[in-house]
Amino acid sequence: MGTPNNSGSSEKAGTTTFPNFKMPNIDMNAIMESYKKNLEVLGLINKMSIEVCNGITKLQSAFIKQMMTDMGSIWEKTSKPSDVMTKFNEVTRDTVEKAIGNSKQISEMIVSTNKELSAAITKRVKDCVEEAKNIVNKK
Repeated sequence: MGTPNNSGSSEKAGTTTFPNFKMPNIDMNAIMESYKKNLEVLGLINKMSIEVCNGITKLQSAFIKQMMTDMGSIWEKTSKPSDVMTKFNEVTRDTVEKAIGNSKQISEMIVSTNKELSAAITKRVKDCVEEAKNIVNKK
């Protein structure tokens, strides 16, 4: 029985099978630099997302605290039971108006952040395309 010929190196075997095939010269430093920049953009996205979430939480906490204070003041500022309902209606109306303003502020924060993140991502994608062209060095 014959055994396969293992005397030749894999390099020789490859050149005899595909004599005109040449491996491209790949710039590993460029690949690593591109990857690093991608991670930096992801870090920016995470940082901005956390900042927006914290901002929203602070706004909502302040709003709820103010609402509770306003509701509690109904009992302190009124002496007659009939005045309680009038004051309750006023506080409720004011609270709804503040809630609408609060919602607008939160929406503006989110829209602004989305624009900034979209611009950063779009720039990074364009840069990646250019970097990909340069990763394989042309001789």
